[in-house]
Amino acid sequence: MGRQSHRIREVIVKKLHISPSLIGRKKPIQSDFTLSPCSPEAHEEIIKAGNGLFLSGAKLETATNWVSVLGPTVPASVQMEQGLVEVSKVILADEIERVCSVRPARLKMYGGNRSFSPNLVGLFTKAPHGGFRVFDEPGIARPYKKAPSCANYGSTNHVADSCMAATECKNCGGPHRADSRRCLARPTRSGAPSKEQMKTYRQMGEREYQAVQRARIAEEKAAVVDRIETDSLSSLASEESLICKNFPATPVKESTAVASRL
Repeated sequence: MGRQSHRIREVIVKKLHISPSLIGRKKPIQSDFTLSPCSPEAHEEIIKAGNGLFLSGAKLETATNWVSVLGPTVPASVQMEQGLVEVSKVILADEIERVCSVRPARLKMYGGNRSFSPNLVGLFTKAPHGGFRVFDEPGIARPYKKAPSCANYGSTNHVADSCMAATECKNCGGPHRADSRRCLARPTRSGAPSKEQMKTYRQMGEREYQAVQRARIAEEKAAVVDRIETDSLSSLASEESLICKNFPATPVKESTAVASRL
């Protein structure tokens, strides 16, 4: 996946004729990719160059600013004229449009293991009125905001962009992100590692993390020493220039007159 992502970056840079430094992160979503520009100026430059993908069949567009609404209880089935009908996304979208006069652009269902009351997250192009109920259920819909997640070490208090701590994997304790492909303790499609494997992976990750931290501390100390030496050399140079400036110069005329007398 990493090689494919790198190739996609190369293709985009080549087709759009832009600098690779304008693109920050790339994230795959279903059949598409999201690009995170490094700055607002980079965003505008990438959008302006989007016509370069026209001949390749690809399309570059800005992300949609949808409003998320969380519905805590959605029945798995409802009683209608034709009998007991399973609630589908189409039926749920019709019910939401009937209740709040706004049809959701997209619906996501969570909690599939709870067949009696799965959770709903609706994405709207325009914010609906708050507190609406679907199918007369007691649960009230409310604005939904996903908690921030830091992939550096698994914190939910902030995102990775504003993280000031050193990168430490929450799976194995290694010096890499928790979603890194390098992590051996990361769950895969074949299943999660066993307890014995996790113990080995954590020991390896902790040793690697400590080695990286020692190298980082050594680099910081070396940088401090270099800065002190540079400051001392600059101070000595300034003192020497000051001494040369204050040293009295010998008059040229007097020395010439003495030489003529001799």
